[in-house]
Amino acid sequence: MSNLTPVPRTSILVAALAVSACIANVSPVSAASSSSAGAIHASISAEAGLLQASQTLATPKQTAIDKTKSLLTTFFTDQQLSGILDRLAADVYANKSFKDSSATLITSGGLTASQLLILAKLSSGSGSGVPLTKVNAVLARHFEPYYKKISQQILAMKKSGKSQSECAKQVHVMVAGYLTKANVTPILKDVKAGLTSSEWQYVRLHGASLLLWSKYGL
Repeated sequence: MSNLTPVPRTSILVAALAVSACIANVSPVSAASSSSAGAIHASISAEAGLLQASQTLATPKQTAIDKTKSLLTTFFTDQQLSGILDRLAADVYANKSFKDSSATLITSGGLTASQLLILAKLSSGSGSGVPLTKVNAVLARHFEPYYKKISQQILAMKKSGKSQSECAKQVHVMVAGYLTKANVTPILKDVKAGLTSSEWQYVRLHGASLLLWSKYGL
């Protein structure tokens, strides 16, 4: 037995340091190193679990905001989109028509001076029409049928005794559900198709941030 070469304790420390620098302060005894490594693994697993839980617990409104920014437009801030979604839910709950709701829906988000300037340029047209009016007409043609579908479901919820907050949550759920690439693609293609060549170039130049044209190859 005396001829056996003992295992260097430093090798245990090197292995422990490879797992985490914080293990450098623990005892070089292998049992202690194993315990520390287990604690670190548990800590990492706990953090991963918390991250997954936070993603899972995203509210329907935040999901709608995130999908709006990833699939439709980055023109608005999260706070502005939150205000727009709140106004939309309130309008639907109040049984307002799509026309009445859409008339003030965008401005309810509290637009900045630079945002208003972009919209003003688009409204002024390119000399061959009013591009923003045409864009809005296409958007309305696509969105109005779904607005009516949302309104019908919210009306049924109200009749069944659901609260306004429950109805608002369902509005956000339905908005998020509508926002898919399959739904947005034909909308933006129809916008382009509804404009003359010069109007499209004007919209593309002055409204580059209004809708995510390039995401759909436009």
